[in-house]
Amino acid sequence: ASDASSVVSASDAATAPASDASSAASTADGQAAGLTITDPWTKATEEGMTGSFGMLENSSDQDLHVVGVRSELGETVELHEMVSGEDGQMVMQQSPDGFTVPAGGSFELAPGGNHVMFMGLTDPIEPGEDVTYDLELEDGSTLEVTSVVRPFTGANESYHGGDSHESEGHADH
Repeated sequence: ASDASSVVSASDAATAPASDASSAASTADGQAAGLTITDPWTKATEEGMTGSFGMLENSSDQDLHVVGVRSELGETVELHEMVSGEDGQMVMQQSPDGFTVPAGGSFELAPGGNHVMFMGLTDPIEPGEDVTYDLELEDGSTLEVTSVVRPFTGANESYHGGDSHESEGHADH
């Protein structure tokens, strides 16, 4: 019987060097195990910044708190919310408290609403490409998201600095 226990410990020792890979895979065991995203997509862009969207769904019996996001893409990636500014216009800002996905419920990431924001992009993000990022939960677990890039012409959020379309209309005045 003592042989069996030594075999178990020997196999544990054999897998120990691969702990980096196994710990990365096991991060979905924590709070992230209850979190999924449906229809994740990212807005195509030439450069600068873009948003990523989808429907976060929580199958667990506790609220899940997304506190951060990581990606290889761009200089910065943040969790953003839309709030009403002093002039009544909706403005985008970093969400100070992250996103809370209610137990058994969902939380929408949508254009003109809450979203994952990529900034400092130097290369175009073309329709059909994949954009990957990790959502970090309060307990340190992560949900890896692979979103597909789509063209999008809907809600023109006004980013500070504007874009070339805004200046054209002012020539009429």
